[in-house]
Amino acid sequence: MKSLSRWIARCALLAAPLFAAPLAVLAPAPAQAAVSEADLLPVDQAFALSATADSRDRIALNWKIAPGYYLYRHRISVKSGQGFAAGELALPEGESKHDEFFGQVQTYRKQLQATLAGKADPAVQTAVLQVQYQGCADAGVCYPPQRREIR
Repeated sequence: MKSLSRWIARCALLAAPLFAAPLAVLAPAPAQAAVSEADLLPVDQAFALSATADSRDRIALNWKIAPGYYLYRHRISVKSGQGFAAGELALPEGESKHDEFFGQVQTYRKQLQATLAGKADPAVQTAVLQVQYQGCADAGVCYPPQRREIR
């Protein structure tokens, strides 16, 4: 009889997590600092992009990155537009970071200066480029990929 009651007790202890697991789904999550849209800067304030032509065949892209925000190196690209055939975009080394979704990545904080080589069309006075980038806030929110037209 004693062994039967020990066996029942062991079964009850082993089965307890099985019955508790569905209830855990219904329990409220631990309190976390909720981030609302009002807590975040507009994307163009978090990542202020500007461009200057160093020459007809070279364009400097500059981002001023707000404190508490960062840009992903692997999510920055430039496409040719009217009047400028984009070549290689030269990006400096970034800060190494392990990202939950992308794995090991490089990021930029505070500022980023990149150089785009290319070939300007001599017949066009103002060139147009398509710049794409993506960044996040340290608060744990990432902005969708951004596309900006630079003239």
